[in-house]
Amino acid sequence: MNEIFQKKLNVLIVEDNDLNARFAEVILKKYDFNIDFATNGSIAIERFLNNNYDLILMDIQMPLMNGLEATRHIRNYEKQLSTEKPVVIIAVTAFALEHDRENCIDSGMDDYLTKPYTPTDLTNTIKKYF
Repeated sequence: MNEIFQKKLNVLIVEDNDLNARFAEVILKKYDFNIDFATNGSIAIERFLNNNYDLILMDIQMPLMNGLEATRHIRNYEKQLSTEKPVVIIAVTAFALEHDRENCIDSGMDDYLTKPYTPTDLTNTIKKYF
């Protein structure tokens, strides 16, 4: 394993911009995490229902279903299933105003990271939870 994280995380990157998704992937691959992708909120929900993720990096502005709506659906599924340990969802967004952060947290996200971010920003945010 690596020196920073105690376990190999299963991560879903929800991002409609391929460059942004690949940037996150490159950072997370350094820790030997299992990485999966979704390009919108609808696909993210489908992947969530069919896989066991420790972490979801959720873009906010995407086609078909945005990250706020997808997060609300995921949290509702977890409540219905009485999930003991809900998946950690971190917003990854260009929206940087305080009310944007509040909207993310209110939707059920655990944390908030603004783009552009550095590898250290992403790693430190994830370290809060794992």
